Amino acid sequence: MLAAVVSFSKTPSARDRLLDAAIELFATHGYQAISLRDLASHLGLRAGSLYHHIENKQSLLFELIESALSDLLNSTKLLMKGAKTPSDQLWSFVQAFVAFDLSERNRLLLVTREFLNLSEEYKQQINQLKGAHASLLSAIIAAEYRETDRLDEDIFLVTHATIGMLYGHSLWNNIEVSEQRLTETLTNFALGIIARGKKN
Repeated sequence: MLAAVVSFSKTPSARDRLLDAAIELFATHGYQAISLRDLASHLGLRAGSLYHHIENKQSLLFELIESALSDLLNSTKLLMKGAKTPSDQLWSFVQAFVAFDLSERNRLLLVTREFLNLSEEYKQQINQLKGAHASLLSAIIAAEYRETDRLDEDIFLVTHATIGMLYGHSLWNNIEVSEQRLTETLTNFALGIIARGKKN
């Protein structure tokens, strides 16, 4: 007799539902356009009940952006672990970004579009995470430039040109392409930026 297979799905907590709703509404309508009252209404709650889960709207946005960047950083480090050569590392770096963009588009949209709505204190903390992510790419580029006389300033500029290209692609709309193809294309773009930096 076949054993019955029972599926246990964890019910999201009230806080998880709040975070998911905030991601969706902030990404769809913009942080400034959504009030806590709107968020509570979307969840079928009273606005005051949200304060059991969050300090305020600003801290909520910070938490969402911090969480997105932390997840991107961790997944990038994980994918780069097995990569030995700079070219393999670059592929893994881009692949991690593409995979995150395709699976977490709304969260990445908050990073790119809503960062400016954070307080200066929160921006500094987020910039530390962005810097940690960029430093992974800088190390790859530095390895590519090892036998040249390129300055740290050159590596910095090429790193941020490449990061800008990756974040810029996340704003493309209605592009139907596989993860593999997109990774390949963006890696080639990144190689072009790095190669051009060597020549300048």
